[in-house]
Amino acid sequence: MLARQKFYRNHFFSVIGLSLGLFCSQVSATTLDQQRQLYQDAKQSIKASEFGKLDSIKAKLADYPLLPYVEAAQLSKQLASVTQKQISEFGKQYPDVPVTTQLQQRWLNQLIRQKRWKAYLPALAKSGINGSEKYECYRRHALMETGHKAKAIAGIDAFWNVGHSRPDACDSSFEYWQKTKGGPSSALATSRFWKSVAAKQMSLAKYLRRFITAKQDKAVIDRFYKIQANPELLTKKNALKDDTLANRETYLYGLTRLSLSKPAAAAKTWLTVRDTLKFNTKRKESLNRRLASRLQSKAPKGALKLIEQLGDNQDETIQNRLFRTALIKEDWQEVFRLISNLPEETQKNERWVYWRTLAASHTQGLTPAASQAFVTLSKERSYYGLLAADILNRPFSLNPTATKPAGKALNTLAETPAFKRMFELYKQNEHYLARREWNRITQDADSDTFYAAATLAHQWGWHDQAIRGAAKARVWDAIDIRFPAPYTKIFDKMAAELEIDTNWARAVARQESAYQTTVRSSAGARGLMQLMPKTAKQTAKKFDVKYKGVTDLNRPVININLGSAYLAQMQKRFKGNQILATAAYNAGPHRVDQWLKARGHLPMDIWVETIPFRETNKYVRNVIAYHAIYATIAGESKHSLEQPAFELALQDAVGAKQSKTLRKQIKQQLSAY
Repeated sequence: MLARQKFYRNHFFSVIGLSLGLFCSQVSATTLDQQRQLYQDAKQSIKASEFGKLDSIKAKLADYPLLPYVEAAQLSKQLASVTQKQISEFGKQYPDVPVTTQLQQRWLNQLIRQKRWKAYLPALAKSGINGSEKYECYRRHALMETGHKAKAIAGIDAFWNVGHSRPDACDSSFEYWQKTKGGPSSALATSRFWKSVAAKQMSLAKYLRRFITAKQDKAVIDRFYKIQANPELLTKKNALKDDTLANRETYLYGLTRLSLSKPAAAAKTWLTVRDTLKFNTKRKESLNRRLASRLQSKAPKGALKLIEQLGDNQDETIQNRLFRTALIKEDWQEVFRLISNLPEETQKNERWVYWRTLAASHTQGLTPAASQAFVTLSKERSYYGLLAADILNRPFSLNPTATKPAGKALNTLAETPAFKRMFELYKQNEHYLARREWNRITQDADSDTFYAAATLAHQWGWHDQAIRGAAKARVWDAIDIRFPAPYTKIFDKMAAELEIDTNWARAVARQESAYQTTVRSSAGARGLMQLMPKTAKQTAKKFDVKYKGVTDLNRPVININLGSAYLAQMQKRFKGNQILATAAYNAGPHRVDQWLKARGHLPMDIWVETIPFRETNKYVRNVIAYHAIYATIAGESKHSLEQPAFELALQDAVGAKQSKTLRKQIKQQLSAY
């Protein structure tokens, strides 16, 4: 194990403030475990500004992989008195350590705060930080402040001409440019105006009008604002004739606005102009999809026909909208036709293979067993493979890989300075910094390197990163890496107490966080099972769980306890139906109630397929598949679709045209889930 390997010095380390002689006299045979504790002591010394104590600690960390992080932390603490020479020397000594970039940014920010513009210019040049809008604006400002005004506005025309607002630091150079050079020209301002419209930066576009003086440009922009106020003007025949940038942007913007109230009118107008004007392909597809979405939402007369015209049989996103509508109606002829209209390569996707086969089973008398594509699908380790296997009464397949990275390759990678630092950061529970190391070393890595990196992370127990690495390597059959089983005792204990399936709870945790204990979502959900603090508090009270606050959600035992309890609560609410309970865990029980009220008569495979929320749709399918995988790994004789706890509460649609025999078989198979 890497944790037991001895770390040898392969770099010449010099410590700021200490001479090499002092280093050599103080370095002793410090063990790795001692160095890990000394690293924590060093951080505390820096926090307390005890730099004399820090020097003696650093001497014992001479060959410790995280010494650069200690030195960077010290420099950051003493930033007010640090010199450019020290920052530059640190950068030369540790050019490949991610913390170097962060230190250089802190140094630049310090110079900005102190308004040390003369020092800022060479500091930025030496930092190697390129492409930063913020620092480029301050570079121009620094040139203004140091009397190099001509240099400050060099190339400023192109720099100014973007579809968003530049940082305030650019104002001084922009103002000087306008005052001395008369910039921007009316043509340049017009160009930026349309870029702003394309980026939907309407406040910026309004500001730019003051610079537009050309009579023709002003007239075109005045017309744009009339259409903004009344987008229905675009529905008039030949409202905008010529194929110009202004006309294209006006159509794209105006029809988007019109679709909010009159999607059919917007779609009809769009269909008359989209192929006559030279619209950007991506933006054309984007408006196609937006209009299709509005048509489906508003459902005006003739909406389906318009949606199909927008998709032109090639846009899978739009075809998917039509497909979902046909599936909810159980119009199998239409389902088959829509899938058959997709490009041949797209039809090979397992989702379309599954539904095309079922549609063909009653429109053309084709049984799933007679479809080679369906038989092949039944051997896949996926949600649709699981459903197909069950219909064909085949065992669920794990298909684990038999190959692993060579031991020599693993050892070589483990001995690189970056992976040594990464491992120590992981051991120090500084996962955020460890991920920075990972991102730096794998930036241009090939598949084999990613696989080896994922294998190392898995050996360390860093499961979320190992899972991501395996995905990057596209080693989908590396089951041991992609589906680890940490915290087994906790999951089993909670599942037994709450009378839920332990593999179900584990599948939810795998989907929610990939076993990252401290992850926090943008919405505020935390920990392994991604609980919202409010939900955690309510669940803790209901199930009498000791819970002190949100920080407890970073503790696996508390998080798994509360997450499992909430799953049990949802399972009870939805009468044992774990599919509905899974959907409720992700989207909330009230939304599931709404979906059931709107289309609760559907068979469960169709119900899952037509969940309105894209995230929840994918979430439920993944949890079902992960449940089957964990159950199979556990050696259970019955896979997830045969678990009694997965009984359906829904009934088949009345009047369904599907073959009674096949639907009965599918219902029997799925209703056990």
